[in-house]
Amino acid sequence: MDNNILNLFSESEVIRKIQVKLPKLFQIAELESQRAGKVGMEVGSIRERIIVSLLIYKFGEENVETEIPITEPEVDVKLFGNPISIKTKSGSGYSGVKLIWTVDAQNALEFQNIYSPSCDMIYVQINWGNTGGLFCFPLNVQLEIFNNLGRENYIKLPSLGTNPRGAEIFLLLIQIF
Repeated sequence: MDNNILNLFSESEVIRKIQVKLPKLFQIAELESQRAGKVGMEVGSIRERIIVSLLIYKFGEENVETEIPITEPEVDVKLFGNPISIKTKSGSGYSGVKLIWTVDAQNALEFQNIYSPSCDMIYVQINWGNTGGLFCFPLNVQLEIFNNLGRENYIKLPSLGTNPRGAEIFLLLIQIF
């Protein structure tokens, strides 16, 4: 893990700005992605851009690589050359954090058979009217848990006959982190 990212979690002025501004920005993202009163899937991309903007603000545009192909698995941004995955969630609970987006059960199963964490993860949870958080899960910690639990317990596959839109990180893992 790049130690520079730890500044997001240790500098009081940065922490204060994140606590004040991030919920407001995520609320705008939800409003912008609503259709008929429901938040659309595109909210995740908007939230991701908000986090990338935070990284650019804090570390400078020259240290944040954003030209990552959308087809690149897991990696959303590079900070000082180190790949980072960004996962976001609003509301209480830990379910629904996708590792891969797909409506095809076969693709989700194939993903489970080949997936292994490959980069640090920034996880943001906005829990309206309650406590949320901004977390960084280093790759080495993810790998340790992945290896201890095994891929079948690390990745939650969609139930057959449902349309959950992807394979999720097992919800208890986020509580473990």
